[in-house]
Amino acid sequence: MPSLHDDHTGARIAHTRKVRRLTQRELADLAHVSYSTLTKVEQGVLAASPSVLGVLARSLSVPVTELTGQPYLEELRQDQLDGLINPIREALNIYDLGPDPEVLPRTVEELAAHADRLCAMVRATNIKQVAAELPGLIHEATTTAHLHPTDRNWRLLASTYRTAYDVTAKLGFVDLGMVALDRMGWAAERASDAVLSGVRQYMRGVAPVGPPSPVGRSRGGPPMVGRPGRAGPHPVRSHRHPGRAAGVAG
Repeated sequence: MPSLHDDHTGARIAHTRKVRRLTQRELADLAHVSYSTLTKVEQGVLAASPSVLGVLARSLSVPVTELTGQPYLEELRQDQLDGLINPIREALNIYDLGPDPEVLPRTVEELAAHADRLCAMVRATNIKQVAAELPGLIHEATTTAHLHPTDRNWRLLASTYRTAYDVTAKLGFVDLGMVALDRMGWAAERASDAVLSGVRQYMRGVAPVGPPSPVGRSRGGPPMVGRPGRAGPHPVRSHRHPGRAAGVAG
């Protein structure tokens, strides 16, 4: 299989490893990944999974975006990255405020289908579109879970928080990604879902380390602590369906 160009993620991993004066075997042992996987990733013949990138970044003491070259960040700088991140921040911040009277959620089936579609878009690296659609979905799923607190609805909300982690981590907002994982754990507890809770714990363990935000970027937005009040309409509004009742069957 032909290798990628010289600026691929594997080449950055190899460069950082050499700067740290580690052999491939030493890094593989330190990160608890197979030697074969590491060598193939460095050669560019195997793409590193998010979990492998996470443990390698931790072992090399660098943010994961240093290994990936921050492709999403570079693409979005000219499109006002903060305009995409701040609505996600707000959506994560209203998790415990109860149902929003301004939100008329779609059915659970429609929300679940939307959540699955965003997951597929993350895998396809369509991060900008996911970041634009995600806040509205989180608002709807939050209201649905509070109106009808069934295990299914809490699991749906947890899945949107998982996607929020994927998006914010890929954009280099590591601290906001940690908030998303905390919200995922909070929803998983209410769903009584031990598997989701375990996934969240694992993801925290392999999450990349690094600065709280991309260099030179201003985060803005409210702090992610406390219980904020609702002040006016949300900047990114969920889907509204005239004539549909706000209640959603669980």
